[in-house]
Amino acid sequence: MKHPILWTFILTMAAVSIRAADEPSFNGTWKLNLEKSKFSGQTTTIEKTATGLFHFDSEGFGYDFDLTGKQYPTPDGGTTAWWQASPTEWQCTNRMHGKVMGTYDILVDGDSMNCKVMLVKPDGSTVEQDLASQRISGGPGVLGKWRTSGMKGAATSLEITIDGASITLKYPEWQIAGKGNFDGKDYTMKEGNRTSKFSWAFEKTAPDTIKLTTKLQGKPYYTDLFVISSDGKTLTDNGNSVAVDEPVKSVYEKP
Repeated sequence: MKHPILWTFILTMAAVSIRAADEPSFNGTWKLNLEKSKFSGQTTTIEKTATGLFHFDSEGFGYDFDLTGKQYPTPDGGTTAWWQASPTEWQCTNRMHGKVMGTYDILVDGDSMNCKVMLVKPDGSTVEQDLASQRISGGPGVLGKWRTSGMKGAATSLEITIDGASITLKYPEWQIAGKGNFDGKDYTMKEGNRTSKFSWAFEKTAPDTIKLTTKLQGKPYYTDLFVISSDGKTLTDNGNSVAVDEPVKSVYEKP
């Protein structure tokens, strides 16, 4: 006859194992479903300053630039270079430590703006998306305050690997990755395989929820709540900036 205390321990551990097996897994590669996601309501301002330079700001991520193609620093440790193809078409290239991360072709038609985003993957191939916006104020041309109205194009991906108390998060098409523990501490984020001035803090707030806090130079910048469905087939990322209340809903699915 088994010892009662030992038998109780065995039954308890078996029950825990069964519950863990039944919990949906975050692990794997997730594909963004643009039709189910909501990329609208986020604002961007492009204005000319008293110095003669231009200023870009999107949800607290701001920097100055000119239209000569000169590289200017961005808050994450990268650089940006802008050109004016015409009064209604501006282009820019963003780099991290000299490596091209993405190009942006902005075309304005009245109070409508389309930004063609071309992300450069590590192997040199590209992924294209189109982000539409409507003018809130300002002008003429590209100058003014804009609010996003939708996105279309190629589906990007998210890779998650959880091993015990540690997590690895990757956005391959954006060349963004990081690894840490579920302890709320700051961990290095990399862009283009180089250290960024962004950092990540991970927390497991519930069995089906992961909280990700992105910090910029040590200050909270953005929060994401990743919630997995009970069947483990859908991952919903409810994101929002710290500077402004402009939520984004990204819906991922397992291919």
